[in-house]
Amino acid sequence: MVVTLDDLVRILSQYSGRDKTLRIAYSILILYATHIRDEVKSKRLLALSKQLRSARLVLKQFNHAAALHAAVQLTHCSREDLVDFLLQVLARNVNLIHGFVESLAWLADANIISLDAVRLFGVCKYLWMVVLFSSIIRLSRILLRKGALIKCCDETITLLGQVFDFVSVVSALPSNILWAGRLNSTQTTTFSLIASLIALYRCF
Repeated sequence: MVVTLDDLVRILSQYSGRDKTLRIAYSILILYATHIRDEVKSKRLLALSKQLRSARLVLKQFNHAAALHAAVQLTHCSREDLVDFLLQVLARNVNLIHGFVESLAWLADANIISLDAVRLFGVCKYLWMVVLFSSIIRLSRILLRKGALIKCCDETITLLGQVFDFVSVVSALPSNILWAGRLNSTQTTTFSLIASLIALYRCF
């Protein structure tokens, strides 16, 4: 796939495109910084990655309206497939809560409010895990329907990205939760990077 300047401008003008680009750059910097022997350069790269992470958190504050709109739109969705509807309700509403908690974590991390940022970011991981799990179950049901595997290429790619993201999120949770703690930081970041690359690809 050849990416033109017009494509790049279009993608970076969208929230999703900017978000995934920042996440990809962050992951690449983390991977590179942890594998080079130059300690000074490594610290600089980690400092830059922290700035990218902060920039992504700031930009995410402008996505609350979209998350709320997505949740409200469910009132107009068909309920013919009740399981599908309930999975959408779970994913979108938990995503809305995730955004709110992440905002508190961001403010706490910046010492603007007196809350435990580490604990709040930890809660965010659990919430995001629920969002991903419900989305994975929903997309799996769609793809298991007769003939859907051939017709739903976009859903297949989305599912693949969410699975990689789910693996990454779970591995960052406290030990004894599924495979948490069994992957090293490089493996966890790599899964996150692959998920981000797939998500960015879907923006084109």
